[in-house]
Amino acid sequence: MFQTIDYKIYSRQIPEEFAGFRIAQLSDLHGMLYGRNNKFLIEKIKEKNPHIIVMTGDMADTSPHSLSRLLRLSRSLVCICPVYWVLGNHEQSLGNIAVEKLTKQLKSLGVIVTDNQWHTISRGGAFIKIYGLVMPMIYYKDRFTNWMRGVDFTGEHIRKLLGKADSSCFSVLLAHNPLYYPVYRDWGADLTFSGHIHGGVIQIPGMGGLLSPDVTLFPKYDGGYFQEKGRHLIVSRGLGNHFLMRVNNPPELVMATLLPETETFRQKTKFDAKGKHSNKRKLKCQEKKEQ
Repeated sequence: MFQTIDYKIYSRQIPEEFAGFRIAQLSDLHGMLYGRNNKFLIEKIKEKNPHIIVMTGDMADTSPHSLSRLLRLSRSLVCICPVYWVLGNHEQSLGNIAVEKLTKQLKSLGVIVTDNQWHTISRGGAFIKIYGLVMPMIYYKDRFTNWMRGVDFTGEHIRKLLGKADSSCFSVLLAHNPLYYPVYRDWGADLTFSGHIHGGVIQIPGMGGLLSPDVTLFPKYDGGYFQEKGRHLIVSRGLGNHFLMRVNNPPELVMATLLPETETFRQKTKFDAKGKHSNKRKLKCQEKKEQ
């Protein structure tokens, strides 16, 4: 089974209207099942009652049954709350035609595809922005070899793909590969959700994850929470397996709660930690099922 990890994200950029806003992150499922049709995963997400769900890549592999499982899971998730999705390298490896077909299928289910796009989330008159980054596959290849060839992902590259980050609001970035987090951070991402590293596969006590998919020993951003220059990174250790079996490294569902770091908010003694978002989405899904 998987574990659930909860993080609290404090920032002066978070509007008070978003106090207690909960984000569930799913990453690197690789077509794995937790019960029939992912029943146990879906039940846990419902129990955590998120306001939005983000899927940060490699939810499926290239096999047809893996893609079918992703679509079935997505059909269930959109009945819980809005779902935001970004490509990982495994989905990209399907090829342009297959990726286009997959994104159309996800959109038809109601999933919000964020590939090199941004979307606004409004609440009580305030808003935050959520961006999705899809980088060319060359940046996923053998890291050492490509760096020897002068290949690197820079601030200029992210600006070409996403434009400038909106500094007037809290910006959330979905980026599958955390290797280039300093670039995301300096671009303006207040909170980045990544995956890809699988927690370093083998966790060595006191040392961290052993190996990343780009054959880096002890990757810096192996999994968990990181804070640099006042900005935040959450790297999911993933829900599935791919190239090696996990050791001391259980799969995980990630929950992040946004909390404004302001004097006004500190003085408040209470806020609705559970939130009260609409049931319209659930009712709509029930109506579709009944028709």
